[in-house]
Amino acid sequence: MKNKSELIDSIIKLLNDNLSVYIQRGSNRIVAFPETEEKIDFMDFDDQDYELLYAEIEENPDSYFKIEPLTSRELFNLMMDFATEQERVDSVRLVKALRTRTPIEQFQVEIRKIGSDMEAAWQTYYNDQLRTILRGRFCKARIHMISENCN
Repeated sequence: MKNKSELIDSIIKLLNDNLSVYIQRGSNRIVAFPETEEKIDFMDFDDQDYELLYAEIEENPDSYFKIEPLTSRELFNLMMDFATEQERVDSVRLVKALRTRTPIEQFQVEIRKIGSDMEAAWQTYYNDQLRTILRGRFCKARIHMISENCN
């Protein structure tokens, strides 16, 4: 069985791949499949496993916990926190991007313009913050992993 950090890292990767992710209560088995615009999309996949997994979750909803991706507000707040922690020149550019009509997209554009070091720093920051958020959500949902400390 994977340890808690490996499970959360797997979940983060799946969420970053825009998959719907569920965790089975008790076993901590991760189940993921494609979902688009609130509808399950099995049309592009030859494998019927996705359909079977979805049916299993539908039949046993109390046995699974859906791991929701960050809301746009949560993501915006993470971006703003990250931006304000950077050196002044970069911070100004990132905060300015977040004050546009399309803040999330513009933030990503500015990150790329600043360079690969900033992209790597953002990805590390984002993953660290997402780990913390997921641990909190799991504790709240009473999903306990190996050596889980919920206070």
